[in-house]
Amino acid sequence: MDAFTQQMGAWQPFFITLAGICATLAGLLFVALSLHATSLHDAESSNLKRLAQQTFGDFLQVLFVGLFYLVPLANARFFGITTLFIVVIGVKEMAQRFLDAWRDRAHSQHRAYIIRRFGLSLLGRVMLALAGILLILQNDTRAYAWQDLMFVFSGSVVLLIAAIRNAWYLLINEMS
Repeated sequence: MDAFTQQMGAWQPFFITLAGICATLAGLLFVALSLHATSLHDAESSNLKRLAQQTFGDFLQVLFVGLFYLVPLANARFFGITTLFIVVIGVKEMAQRFLDAWRDRAHSQHRAYIIRRFGLSLLGRVMLALAGILLILQNDTRAYAWQDLMFVFSGSVVLLIAAIRNAWYLLINEMS
């Protein structure tokens, strides 16, 4: 058994927990936003809607990372490619929301605040992209496998923190 496979075995409980947490939180956010759907459809709430989309997207991105890292007996290259694929899709969606918010001069309420909220999400995605690149270029030593998985851990936790922070803002400050 190679070093990477051994490391992945040790990390399995983390990825199971990560996927479970994100699925639960994404579901709770979905229900909460569904209960307040009318307030998100108001013209004045366009930036709030973007923040809700970003928050849900962050939860889903971490969920998919957790799920893909549960694939048994896959090699480092598989995990690297899937991580980069997940990040590219997430960055594409995030960039579109950012540009929409940047261009939306008509609804300036909360715009600067929401644009600042994209920073932590972007940091998490950059860390995951770095992890994906390192996994593709994987060196078969135990130290490198641990280092690469720490980048996955760090990027996932940063994205999870960004999503929880945004969800709290949405639910406490705007939906009450």
